[in-house]
Amino acid sequence: MKIAVLGMGTVGSGVVNVLNTNKNKIESLLGEEVTVTHVLAKNIDKARDIDLSGIQLTDKVEDIYEADIDAVIEVMGGIDNTYEIILQFLKNRIHVVTANKDLLAERIDDLVAVANENEVHLNYEASVAGGVPIIKTIENSLNANQISEVMGILNGTTNYILTKMTVDGWTYDDALEDAKAKGYAEADPTNDVEGIDALRKIVLLSRLSFNKKVDIKDVPSIGITKVESEDIQIAKNLGYVMKLVGIGKYSDSLSASVEPIFFKADHQLASVNYEKNAVYVIGNAVGETMYYGPGAGSLETASAVVSDLIDVLTTPVKGNFAPSEKAVIQNEEVEYQYYLRFNNDESAVKSALNDAGIGHELNNENDNVVAITEKVNKNQLDEALVGLETAARYPVIGDE
Repeated sequence: MKIAVLGMGTVGSGVVNVLNTNKNKIESLLGEEVTVTHVLAKNIDKARDIDLSGIQLTDKVEDIYEADIDAVIEVMGGIDNTYEIILQFLKNRIHVVTANKDLLAERIDDLVAVANENEVHLNYEASVAGGVPIIKTIENSLNANQISEVMGILNGTTNYILTKMTVDGWTYDDALEDAKAKGYAEADPTNDVEGIDALRKIVLLSRLSFNKKVDIKDVPSIGITKVESEDIQIAKNLGYVMKLVGIGKYSDSLSASVEPIFFKADHQLASVNYEKNAVYVIGNAVGETMYYGPGAGSLETASAVVSDLIDVLTTPVKGNFAPSEKAVIQNEEVEYQYYLRFNNDESAVKSALNDAGIGHELNNENDNVVAITEKVNKNQLDEALVGLETAARYPVIGDE
């Protein structure tokens, strides 16, 4: 089997490393030798720690289009140009494995249509939660279920920051700088801390879980840049832990979002700390399940990429998953409990919530009036809070 690797950064190097290190195991599964014949790299003269001897290193993808290969692994990132590159390989009837969540969240249905037309695989396990095998789990292992909910801590950077704020009482700014120093955050962390990275992943998970085409523009996302240490510590004292979560739910309609949520401390996701990822799936037959592990890293992500490659080279093409119906996202009627912190006195808060018929528990924490409400939808809560000065407002899960 001959393959090409597009991109020789952290993950691309990891892919070659895994193929070399686990060569005997992989070839025993395939029944033949796996050879990387071509590597596409921006800088072909750059010194690398990985052995690329015997591999044609090129900065021109055209050199690979007509090469005698069975599959390509795309780990270079990017959207528009990368879309055209993957499209060409699919049209050439070459299997594609990609880790590119940014591209897939916007164009996966277009690419799948071309892959199916040309009877080749388009596999993307590594695009969500790195080394956690969640795509194959939902598509194959849980395919006997009607899935009602998929929810995940899908970004290691934000989970690391929130863990430092919760466990060590750090400010957001201090936790972010520490994440940068440890390599968990980029110099420009916008995609992570604004929830964009998690948004792309929950779009892919919701599409797969609920058999719907999900338009990323229809899914709202809120990051963690405005989270205050004060609320994290108040909620911690009340038995809650904050996580940035992508969540999709389906019953009569589909809801999907990314936002900071407080979990009761005994909820499974509450104990997922630092840079780790976890995905929580509820199926009507299996019940509640959770999948935990590393969300990023060279070898960790390469593990998922190479697993996809093995699948591509050993599994007959039966057609890539392709939902036909477009999702209509309806978040307004989803009910949550809420954590609310007010700049009003206790009597005003109590009166407003009582008048709205919203059950609640009031707490005075460090001169703050804090309410934990019963389950209520967004519109009901908005109406109840008119006239009040709300300093913080977050959904709560796990105290029903």
